[in-house]
Amino acid sequence: MIFDRIKQQAQLYPKAVAVQTEEGDWTYEQLVLEAERVANHIYSRAPIVSGRLALYFSKNCPDYLTYFLAAVSLGWTAVPIDPKLPDEKVQDILKDSEPQVLVTDIFQEKVKEMWEGEIITPHARTTSYEKRELPVASPESLFYLGYTSGTSGKPKGFLRTQHSWTESFDHTDHEYVVGVGDEVIITGSLVHSLFLYGTVHSLVSGATVSILESYSAAGVASRIHPSVKTFVYVVPTMLESLLSESYEAWKWVDCIISSGSKWNGKRRNKVEETFSNAECIEFYGASELSFVSILHHTDAVKKPDSVGRPFTGVSVSIRNEHFEEVQRGEVGMLYVKSDMIFKEYLNLPDKTSEVRNGDWATVGDMAQMDEEGFIYLVGRSNQMIITGGLNVFPEEVERVILTSPAVQEVVVVGIPDTYWGEKIVAFVQWRCGYEGNDDEVKKICRELLPKYKCPKEYVTVKEFPYTVSQKIARNQLVEQFMQGGSNDE
Repeated sequence: MIFDRIKQQAQLYPKAVAVQTEEGDWTYEQLVLEAERVANHIYSRAPIVSGRLALYFSKNCPDYLTYFLAAVSLGWTAVPIDPKLPDEKVQDILKDSEPQVLVTDIFQEKVKEMWEGEIITPHARTTSYEKRELPVASPESLFYLGYTSGTSGKPKGFLRTQHSWTESFDHTDHEYVVGVGDEVIITGSLVHSLFLYGTVHSLVSGATVSILESYSAAGVASRIHPSVKTFVYVVPTMLESLLSESYEAWKWVDCIISSGSKWNGKRRNKVEETFSNAECIEFYGASELSFVSILHHTDAVKKPDSVGRPFTGVSVSIRNEHFEEVQRGEVGMLYVKSDMIFKEYLNLPDKTSEVRNGDWATVGDMAQMDEEGFIYLVGRSNQMIITGGLNVFPEEVERVILTSPAVQEVVVVGIPDTYWGEKIVAFVQWRCGYEGNDDEVKKICRELLPKYKCPKEYVTVKEFPYTVSQKIARNQLVEQFMQGGSNDE
């Protein structure tokens, strides 16, 4: 199981550095001993099988990782909670997930107002503890209960088995190899499954994981060393800030791994120019589906608009509304089959059945596949705009607007309108010095899009609201607009 693989590395390389943080370094031996101590402590507080442990930490820290690994070793389910969420959202997750124990470094009185159950505060490291007979994890143990980012709806709790991640580890090793002694820099919050996965995959591979307490380009640069093979996990919003800074360390990076949204051609060229010696990898996936596709540099040169070919171990099928496979080049709903797919939504059997159809699963993404098996995303069905009776995928409009050098980021949404049904509105974050370049963007849209797909209105925003997975919260933008405000104050 997951923890067993890390223990194997500790047996082989006990004194190798497993985790680097601002608080200091942990060897593999120390990490495993601490996780085992914590597992005993958790079980002493709640001696049950298949429990749930909520993780509510104010920042990235070693304790977050050890409590997560302790839960995994017990066959328990970890429930990561984003500290940036409003208190009422935290309460909603605690009510929905019903954990036996909540572990937190956040002010106790605040937490007690939201949660009346068992609370653990992380203790100082020690190797002495009373050993107990503990539960043992199995391949089908549910180990992760995450909540979807909720960019366009209410977040849903999704459950994963340990088998889904051990399969992911093995398939990842066919795509890029993280080895003993390599360094993997985790730039984002461990609440985000991308960064938690990158961390744990690195540990089962015997690498050193460098975790940032909080993100900054300077912090990333300080962790890079010329003598060590270095991987950096990012999401596009973080990557954008790395590109805006110049550090000699960028040329020492060996691999950039990004997920969250597709890079356009200009952005990829900038990434490869900045990280001149790095393999730049994009992958597309979803909380429920795990890995779907991957785009390496060699493929990006030939297929710049594609999200790549199916990830190792993944079968992809494009199907119509009758669940019939469409011809290559035709648009349909993207379905995935693999051993990495999630188990189910928590307490939402109807929602689970909407996503799963036998061995196949979908999150509603519309796509097409070319003759060589490369996938092209068209948009998400539940974000489609119906304006004047015509269908518009906002992602298509966003891709066109992003071709303007004046635009840093953009989100296109449909706003209820008595005449159009839905009015297309573009929320634009301008690059510094290009503010208010509406006319140029309008011209680009007129040249590259049919008239009915062109936004009827442009709204300038200084900062976008983001979900925990660093995706723009579309619903929040619509709510602000409908209330007569925007984030441009």
